[in-house]
Amino acid sequence: MNAAMNQLLDSYDQGRISRRGLIGALAPLLATAPLCAADETLTVRSLNHVTLFVSDIERSRRFYQDLFTAPVVSKQANGINIAAGPASFVGLYKGGPNSPASINHFCFGIEGTVDTARAVLDKHGVKSNVRDRDGVKELYFRDPDDIMVQLQNVDYRG
Repeated sequence: MNAAMNQLLDSYDQGRISRRGLIGALAPLLATAPLCAADETLTVRSLNHVTLFVSDIERSRRFYQDLFTAPVVSKQANGINIAAGPASFVGLYKGGPNSPASINHFCFGIEGTVDTARAVLDKHGVKSNVRDRDGVKELYFRDPDDIMVQLQNVDYRG
């Protein structure tokens, strides 16, 4: 079905069929099969974390810990992760010399592995990158507005 839909969309994009023709051709396809099979989607279980690029990690740690009593849950070479509830955290990492403080990315907690998630992204034509951080695979991709998104198992704690 995906191939048939892609052909129809290409025909529309190239002006070979009208919008009315596209809708007429898609209607029977959509009525007879789901858009995505169960193995072609991901289910978000949590907002795992948000990573901030900050100018001073220690100052930011004190601010968040003093305000929210947020303990450090893990440390990495260039930053720390502080608790934001029982299963989420906020990453505080040093921004680059020419980078203003900003939200670098957010991470959805999902069931399953990075490899499974990457296969689903591939099926949807979403380009992703996997990096190894101290033996842990981390999956990243960009949304249509170029916002960085990370996917990890719900148990991920940085």
